Order: sequence, then C-alpha cells, then structure tokens
Amino acid sequence: MNILLVAATKEELIPFTDRYNISVEGNISTSKISDHSITILITGVGMVATTFTLTKLLSKNIEFDLAINAGIAGAFFPDIKIGEVVNVNEECFGDIGAEDGDEFISTFDLGFVQQDEFPFTHGKLIGEYIFENELRDVSGITVNTSHGNNSSIEKVKTKFNSSIESMEGAAFAYCCLQFEISWIEIRGISNFIERRDKSKWNIQLAINNLNDWLINFIKAQ
Repeated sequence: MNILLVAATKEELIPFTDRYNISVEGNISTSKISDHSITILITGVGMVATTFTLTKLLSKNIEFDLAINAGIAGAFFPDIKIGEVVNVNEECFGDIGAEDGDEFISTFDLGFVQQDEFPFTHGKLIGEYIFENELRDVSGITVNTSHGNNSSIEKVKTKFNSSIESMEGAAFAYCCLQFEISWIEIRGISNFIERRDKSKWNIQLAINNLNDWLINFIKAQ
C-alpha cells in the first residue's frame, strides 16, 4: 500500500519514527516499511496549516491508497479513558459560523452550505474506509481554539454531541474527501475537555498507545 501518515507535530509520531529509524527532514519523509510506502507529512497545528500543507502535497497527484491522520485529542465524556485510542469516523467544524448573543449558528444553520452538499453528509465529514478495527468509533469536532470554559463546553456538547475534540481532524477529512482519498483518523486521548489543568493530562500515554496501534496496523496490512 501507498500510505500517507499525517500528524500535526513530529512529537506525536516519535515512537513510530524511532521504531523504523525514520528521520523526517523538514515536514515530509517517505520510507519503505515491509511492502508499504509510508509518506509522513507534518502539517503544523490547526486547520489552516493542515489544509495548506495537505493540499500542497495532494495537488501533486500522488496516488495514496490510504491517508491516516494520527494525533492526540481531548475527550468530552468520561466513558472515554485517558490513553484510549479511538477511531474518529465522522468529523465536523465546530466554530465556523456566527454568534447571535450566546447562540452559535453554524454555516449550515445560516444557509451558506447545505447539509448534504459535497463533501458533507448530513453536515458531517464521514470516513467510509473499512478496516479491522477493535477501536471505539467516535465522532469528532474540530476547532481553532480548544475549549476550556465550562459554559462554552456545555454549549458545544449540546450543539454537536461529539465525543472528542481536535484542531486538525475536519480539515484533514475535508481535504481527503475533496481529493477522493480514503482516510481514517486515529486519536490517542490525552485529556478531558474541561477547565485547563495539565496536571490531569497524560500526553505521553496517549502518544505511546497511539503509536503502538499505528505500528500494529501497518504490520497487519
């Protein structure tokens, strides 16, 4: 397979790159692992950087069999455990729209985009790649500013009912769907989404478990 592995930062893939002795010069590297060609792309943090970097690469008409977005994320609900690895099989943009007092109005609510206008399905970006998957399937929300205010957290939970939050997932999914590339988004949960308290976070556990899954997934293909 020709696989594109996308992460916001190099740090999120260190166990994987160390395992296969891969050096990512700049923001991109291609290596042979077993029978696979693995291109690692480091986009930078956030939707803008992800969209630009990914579009720049995919515009070169390289044919990838699968794109994987791998990284850490926060969880909204306590049934998802710190360190758990999840499969984000649907995504949405959580802060593109307008405010009306205390109410957030999405671009769908505003009528600027239709809920089933490509690449959206019922307002979501849906991953349809089928693979051997022991992971929990969850929905994701992608934002420019990670939530850390109790009032805004409750509002976004009510509005979107998503399980996890990242700063890149929907941008990645949007680009892949536009370029007609199969995709999956795999996230290691580093924290709960609450008033910011890094003493409760476990970024390293999330990264280690995420990379263990990636290594085993590549071996199994």
